[in-house]
Amino acid sequence: MLQAQVPAPGESPGEWWDNTGYGPARREADLRRGITEGTEEDPVSFFLHDTPAALAAELLAEHQRHQAATPFGKPWPLNAWPKVPTRFLMASDDRFFPAEFMRRVVVERLGFQPDEMPGDHLPMLGHPKALAERLEAYRAEL
Repeated sequence: MLQAQVPAPGESPGEWWDNTGYGPARREADLRRGITEGTEEDPVSFFLHDTPAALAAELLAEHQRHQAATPFGKPWPLNAWPKVPTRFLMASDDRFFPAEFMRRVVVERLGFQPDEMPGDHLPMLGHPKALAERLEAYRAEL
């Protein structure tokens, strides 16, 4: 998993936000960065602060899409996490999913510490080589 919500059995992605305490955790992380409640943060500063500027601009201008609400209403159908090799890789500089919050959620829901790498919310854009190397290392372990 990379920068992902970790579902609980029967939980919809829409319920995940409240069930994990995302709102308070995000507010705390924002305050530590000097972002006060009600402050609008631009998408580059919030999601893409570690992505090369030209690539971030292209993403926002040409590839950004509206997220449909439909996927957020369907509960996760499994009774437990499947018995398959699972790793969680998080970008430690993500402002959308703050590191402290994600570490806690991964431990609570998957039972292990996440692996970490540098990067914002989209490490595949800011650190593609490092991400590919991590994923290849995981594959090689199987």
